Amino acid sequence: MINNIRCSIRTLLLDRAGVAAMEFALIAPILVVLFFGVVESADALARSRQVTLAANTLADLAAQESEIQTSDLDDLFDGVEQIMETGGAPANVTLVSVGVDADGDPIVLWSRNNSGAAPYARGAAYAGLPATVLIDDGASIIVSEIDYNYTSKLTQKFVKTIPFERMATRWPRRSIRIRLCSSAGSCQS
Repeated sequence: MINNIRCSIRTLLLDRAGVAAMEFALIAPILVVLFFGVVESADALARSRQVTLAANTLADLAAQESEIQTSDLDDLFDGVEQIMETGGAPANVTLVSVGVDADGDPIVLWSRNNSGAAPYARGAAYAGLPATVLIDDGASIIVSEIDYNYTSKLTQKFVKTIPFERMATRWPRRSIRIRLCSSAGSCQS
């Protein structure tokens, strides 16, 4: 009887059947988490690139004009949202013309966002420019700002929103300042 117990224990210890299944059961959850992590990281990176591309495109298209009608600006905002492919998620898109005051400090000449409002008051100090940007007297620079909160469709229960804030600057190409016009004769520069 003792020999039978010893033999059974020895057989159990030497038996390797089911080891692979046990190893897979231990490793599978890690592999699943890694898979979803890679998929989510790739999607977030792609969305980040789209937001950067949209900010650069908006600044570039606006800088090609000498004056912009508000209706044309609304079309630009619609195009930017299509570039970003937000899928209905709200994005704050703002275009600002920045000049300098008598002291050489950056001020807002005009601003407009995708809601049709002016988020910055005309003549207000503008602190969003990098220190390396220089603006000559009488000139301006176009600044596009995009704020977008990315929410994962796949793991939204586990991953919070990721804020993407992008800014792009461009010098006007056809004039030293770009004017914003609400109608044919009503412009501000």
